[in-house]
Amino acid sequence: MRKRSCLATASTSSLILLAASLTACGSSDPEPTPTPDETETGPVYSLATSVFGQSGSATYVSVFNSLDVTSIDLEQASEHSGFATIGAVDGKLFVGAGEAPELTRYTVFDSGRFQESGRISFANYGLTTAPLYHNHFVDGTSAYMQLEESRRIVWNPEAMTISGPVESPGLVTERDGLVVKASFDRGVVAHGGYSFQPFYWTDANYYRFSPSSQIAVYSHADDSLVELLEAPCPGLDVATKDENGNIYFSNWVFSAGAPVVDDTAPETCAVRFNANTRAIDGDWEHSLSSMVGGRQTAAFRYLGNNVGVVAAFHDDSPTLSEAPTAADVTNGMHWKLWQVNVETGEGAPIEGLDWIAGGYYAFTIEGRTFLLLPTADYASTAVWELNGNGTAVKRFETLGWAYQFVKVR
Repeated sequence: MRKRSCLATASTSSLILLAASLTACGSSDPEPTPTPDETETGPVYSLATSVFGQSGSATYVSVFNSLDVTSIDLEQASEHSGFATIGAVDGKLFVGAGEAPELTRYTVFDSGRFQESGRISFANYGLTTAPLYHNHFVDGTSAYMQLEESRRIVWNPEAMTISGPVESPGLVTERDGLVVKASFDRGVVAHGGYSFQPFYWTDANYYRFSPSSQIAVYSHADDSLVELLEAPCPGLDVATKDENGNIYFSNWVFSAGAPVVDDTAPETCAVRFNANTRAIDGDWEHSLSSMVGGRQTAAFRYLGNNVGVVAAFHDDSPTLSEAPTAADVTNGMHWKLWQVNVETGEGAPIEGLDWIAGGYYAFTIEGRTFLLLPTADYASTAVWELNGNGTAVKRFETLGWAYQFVKVR
């Protein structure tokens, strides 16, 4: 791993592409001894982007001290081999190695310098990697790393110790010839002393999906599985919470392929789950499809004040073939991002955005919403900010696939 660090600052010029560097800084390999005046008081944010090539892949972890950053210089980022991942809790940055079952914890100083402050390995549990998209931070002293889809490893991010694996009794590993899959971290939400995680069933190609999923409820008090609740939607793998403790569970892009090309496949949909009562809200009758003109949907994310965003597949895309395959649906730039109101059922495409791939990511940080929109081949990612009036403004672009954007402190 080559470590480089540089604190990017906001630019007053127009949008600049990746090759432009915001501020000069040198390589930190080897890392210098901390100086007495280094502090950890200012805001720090981090974005990871993975670049794929014929000889392998590398992930670049950038840090910056303002959400108004207008470019990222990967030459000044911390470089990690393989498809590395990031996460943050209690002011510390975590990096999951791309080619080993290890997590490394870093202190990030206001200067932008990284300093390793702990490392943990999950090799004893048979993992070959420990990606943070399989991890859920409960809080600063508790986290769950996914193990074999239906189990979890409980570990402590503060002490960097492992308690051990926890079973999920009652979770069925197969349904109708389909195998169970655990949602990624984008599908897990914590509320009121519990974590809520969906599971779904699919085939090896992520084409056929069971028409229903299950929501597992885990107690933070003893890390046990409290209950499993049926949810009548396929492929639930995205979750966001509103101001009242309602959690909206929706599908990822893969389950949208089959219903476009096969009328017998289950339609994409979402459920509203009341986290306070630990029950699906049967009174919520709005469907995402009806909000976007009857189209298949993916990745609904709640933003605030009854408003959310969702990707909608458009069969009038000018680049869509006359006889599309499921892969065309899930991988192509045939989607539009819509803003929808979950109470009125109204929706409209977001102004300023063109065609996107359905597998987009959105992050709300300090009341501001950022969209990470990759190209169809994931060779580059554009970062946009969604304004309150339903329009989007492009902030910057980076090489590779950027899908993790976190506030460190």
